[in-house]
Amino acid sequence: MKDRISRKWIDRIAYSRDASIYRLFPEAVARPSNENEIISLFQHIQRENTSVTFRTAGTSLSGQSVTNGIIAEVVRDWKNITVLENGAKLKLEPGVIGDDANKILNPYHRKIGPDPASIKAAMIGGIVSNNASGMCCGITQNSYHTLEYIRFILPNGNVYDTSNPEDYDRFNQIEKQLSDGLIHIKNKINANQDIKNKILHKYRIKNTIGYSLNAILDWKHPIDIFAHLLVGSEGTLAFISNVTLKTVPDPVNKATGLLLFNSIHEACNFIPFLKENETNAVELMDYASLTTAKYLKDSPYSVSDLTKDSVALLCEYQSENDEALSDIVTKTEYQLTKSQVDMMGGFYTDKETREKLWSVRKNLYPTVGSLRKTGTSVITEDIAFDTIYLGDAIMDLQKYCKKWHFDDTVIFGHAKDGNLHFVSSIDLSDNNGLQNYEGLMHDIVDMTVGKYDGSLKAEHGTGRNMAPFVEMEWGSELTKIMWEIKSLIDPDNRLNPGVLLSKDEDIHVKNLKTIPTVSETIDLCIECGFCEKVCPSKELTLTPRQRIILARERLNEHIPDNQKQDEQYYCEETCATDGLCEIECPINIDTGMFIKELRHTHHSSLTKWMALWSVKHFSFIQKIIRIFLHIMRIKTTLVGHQFFIRLSKILHLITSRSTPIWNKYIPKASQSIKTSNNSKNTKYVYFTTCINRVFSPSKDSKNLSNILFDISKKVGILLTLPDNISDLCCGMPYSSKGYKEAENEMIKKTIDQLYIETEKGKLPILIDTSACTYQLMNTTPMNDNLQRKWQALTFVDIVSFLLHCVEQMSLPKLDRSIILHPTCSTRKMNLSESLKELAEICAKRVIIPEEESCCGFAGDRGLLIPELTDHATKKIAESLNDINNDVNGYSTSRTCEIGMMSATDRNYESIAILVKEYLFQN
Repeated sequence: MKDRISRKWIDRIAYSRDASIYRLFPEAVARPSNENEIISLFQHIQRENTSVTFRTAGTSLSGQSVTNGIIAEVVRDWKNITVLENGAKLKLEPGVIGDDANKILNPYHRKIGPDPASIKAAMIGGIVSNNASGMCCGITQNSYHTLEYIRFILPNGNVYDTSNPEDYDRFNQIEKQLSDGLIHIKNKINANQDIKNKILHKYRIKNTIGYSLNAILDWKHPIDIFAHLLVGSEGTLAFISNVTLKTVPDPVNKATGLLLFNSIHEACNFIPFLKENETNAVELMDYASLTTAKYLKDSPYSVSDLTKDSVALLCEYQSENDEALSDIVTKTEYQLTKSQVDMMGGFYTDKETREKLWSVRKNLYPTVGSLRKTGTSVITEDIAFDTIYLGDAIMDLQKYCKKWHFDDTVIFGHAKDGNLHFVSSIDLSDNNGLQNYEGLMHDIVDMTVGKYDGSLKAEHGTGRNMAPFVEMEWGSELTKIMWEIKSLIDPDNRLNPGVLLSKDEDIHVKNLKTIPTVSETIDLCIECGFCEKVCPSKELTLTPRQRIILARERLNEHIPDNQKQDEQYYCEETCATDGLCEIECPINIDTGMFIKELRHTHHSSLTKWMALWSVKHFSFIQKIIRIFLHIMRIKTTLVGHQFFIRLSKILHLITSRSTPIWNKYIPKASQSIKTSNNSKNTKYVYFTTCINRVFSPSKDSKNLSNILFDISKKVGILLTLPDNISDLCCGMPYSSKGYKEAENEMIKKTIDQLYIETEKGKLPILIDTSACTYQLMNTTPMNDNLQRKWQALTFVDIVSFLLHCVEQMSLPKLDRSIILHPTCSTRKMNLSESLKELAEICAKRVIIPEEESCCGFAGDRGLLIPELTDHATKKIAESLNDINNDVNGYSTSRTCEIGMMSATDRNYESIAILVKEYLFQN
């Protein structure tokens, strides 16, 4: 297990923070890959007298996944999913993302019960360990109530599985002290009607504070009691190796509506009707919550239409029967109209609009956190009440926030369950900030428990910030029972100490993390972790969140001299700067842009001058590359690729990764571009990109331009190439490396020329590489004049152009199977579905790997850091293992195609080649 434990500064820093307000610097980071290594890890912490905290996605909001002991990340080798009983049950390991589990269940029209807002990032280990619930599941479909079986490892190394009947007797015999202790606790509770009633009463509403004491009443056998105590135990009792969850129906027919009210009480007074009408979800959002819709690229409503008193209820009905859904919606709309409630357009059944409405709610925590003053930290709490008290509780909460100067507080939550979340900022650089936070916490505790008999934690888990207040909610006797449970299994407090139970009354205000100002590009990040799943370098080096954490920690922490090279490699060199993190980020942070800024700061005056020189001699540079490719083609034919691969690896090592490693899939050189004759009938100005001027589009075709000219001629569209096309570029080769001055110079030259060629923007511009389309569509011209010219231009991606060429045709599909690889830019431009539609017009069978993701080639990154491409494409390659090697792949970027060929050892080429074959079929 020793080789699975890292004490590197950079690894420890990367895991020093999670989505909560806490920051602890772990002594080491372990990545156990199987149960034997978990057992070894337990032996290690006993031997070394230290502690361990198990961590999956790190989306925890209460500080459950940070520690100053050992962080054990259980993600990389813990992703197995098994569908059981035709989707009625699902067996899951801790590293499975909740949303991925639901995707597996889609064909069965079922889903897992817990549906936290973070389900696209949160993993099963955290979902079960925190007893997560969410928007629709209430208290009947949470992790606790949908648990069928659980496999766990005790700190002594013994493994038990409740799906194995033999383990019941084995547990009683081998773990006799634990088994007898649980039965003793059960008898003690049953003998005291007052505490028994208290337990029953506390779980009438959502409650995740402390251990799940309902397990003691709900179950008889000690292993069943312990298994259900593990749900919500936050890693303080054992390691959960896998769980089998009972799934719940996921009806096909859904109707979602946003109801607008003029006050908190007006909205809350309508909740009983919605509950009686069996609404599946009712989400409350105050005015500040609603305004976050401005971050959406296509908001479902106009923020300017809201008033300061606006409060909304986001409601959803679900039904297997379309007619039944229509009836219930009609009944609801009648009552809403009668009550003069603004329905904001009524209930929507189309998926696109419904997802837009839900995106406002699901992204609230990070988007609200972004509204804070730069340099402040984010606090959040999660409380629950009987719904009859909800309106009054919200008013009291607003009063206390004002009292303690938390003036930017935003309130939202699961109204049907009386579950409130609030988010606010705290300035830890202000001497009064910590004092105000502590005062607010005590008032909230008094209000929630004393005035309304509610829950201090509804679904986020106890964590660190409510650990000192467990006794306030449960009373001394039941709190002692919780400590007794902990002592039975972990008397030395080695499993996630300081979490759930703590003797330290001030632990909730210790180790609070600051969020210092680093760069406008990333300062709004609250480290939620939503971005991590799409990052090609995740589990290789760092994720976008971890790169931001590193940038912030560098301001206070000294990087050890012997790890500065590691820091450069982890942070900058292995970042693909593909921008997919921006898609997943609720506030559109592109960490890749920040990495480009860092790269810019590292360039010398000489390298900046060289970049500017290459802009002025861009055509010459392309000629040199084509000549080099011709020479290499001849040499590799004579001596093979392996010689040059080995030679380039040596140079790569000597030059500290600054020279590329030869790749046998590098295409032959493209033929020189011949500009077409200008025509008064021209429909498009064709901007063929530098990558296609250098590389041939396939092993057979010599020039992509010729293919597109043939296609356009076939369908009656005329193209023209700018006379000086070889001098022009979108600027991406400079942008990705941080050569900002060279990028600006190239963009200026390109936009000026395209403005002339398009007759001041009258003609659209066809671009044959999706990454370059995105670059030109999202560039930032330097001055007003250039901005005016750029705004006049219309850029058309190759996908949209080719779809336009074929969608009116009625030709038979090609009788073949193809594989499709949507590039990152295709996804960012929302053209993935268009690409799929294009492919399905041309070919009978279109395969898109389920593990669709960035190839990690990133321009030349796949040549400089080939392990990034190998890592990023590993799952895609595995998913294609059963497909014949003669099945071709298609995409819209030659470098991505090289990356996919490297990953799968099969041919990838431009989608334009497929379209030409379709149009010119015999």
